[in-house]
Amino acid sequence: MENKMKVCGIQMGPYPGDSKRNWYKIEKIFEEVMVKESPNLIVFSELMTTPYFATKRNENFFKEFSETMEGETVQKCMNLSLTYNTHVIGTLFEEEPKVENSNYYNSAFVCSPTKGLIGKYRKVHLPKVISKSLTTDEKFYFEQFGSGGDEFPVFTLDNGFKIGILICFDRSFPEAWRSLSSQGVDLVVIPTATFGFRKDLFVQELRIRAMENNVYVLGVNKSGEESMKDEPTVRNHFGASCIIDPFGDVINELSDDIWTYLTSEIDLESSKLSKDRVNWLSERKPEIYNKYIT
Repeated sequence: MENKMKVCGIQMGPYPGDSKRNWYKIEKIFEEVMVKESPNLIVFSELMTTPYFATKRNENFFKEFSETMEGETVQKCMNLSLTYNTHVIGTLFEEEPKVENSNYYNSAFVCSPTKGLIGKYRKVHLPKVISKSLTTDEKFYFEQFGSGGDEFPVFTLDNGFKIGILICFDRSFPEAWRSLSSQGVDLVVIPTATFGFRKDLFVQELRIRAMENNVYVLGVNKSGEESMKDEPTVRNHFGASCIIDPFGDVINELSDDIWTYLTSEIDLESSKLSKDRVNWLSERKPEIYNKYIT
């Protein structure tokens, strides 16, 4: 197993209106990153091939954005992974066909240049929030027409690094982080398309979780103003993608620029040193917690 790895997060901009233009932007920035930085892992933001559509309830239009795991997004990301010899974590609005009706998920997937599709993660926590700056109802789309995910898998890259994924709202549940750190992950990746009041504590929240779990964190958000037809307000996705070390220190951070990226090398020696300082996992008292947690 290698001890160091260069990671990259691509901070996407607003959905440009159609899939063809969106893919043109994705492939162009992917090539730029590989030519200039040659990272071992590239991560995209949440729902990379669609606008963020969960701000309003509409049964008639949303399914047009869905794809199966055999569809264009996964195939293109596997081709990018193979062509550029790097790992890719992509995201999609996943359709799982059933005999009668399909189920739908907010999903991420991991591609290896040698193994193809390693596996997928389905978002577990589905928000329904109504506020002045943030309105979303993912329960309508992913519970009414499917369900949330029900596991926190760990993915091993070709170089031996263990990766966990939490999508957007998942990041705010300490139990989800502990589920991954207890499996020995080295890096937790957070693809998001977040906006509104959650900007204020976005980076600070990830810093705390990195420190509490002795892990590296790569948060990858969308940025820019985006809206769909008949959406009452324009969403301002605030960016702030960041890479954080196991001590909770920010290694690299973006502002609100669109269609840009950040990179950094992560080193397992830092993970070891953070555990030598305080190994939070070993200090837990689950026999006490279990009295109160059901």
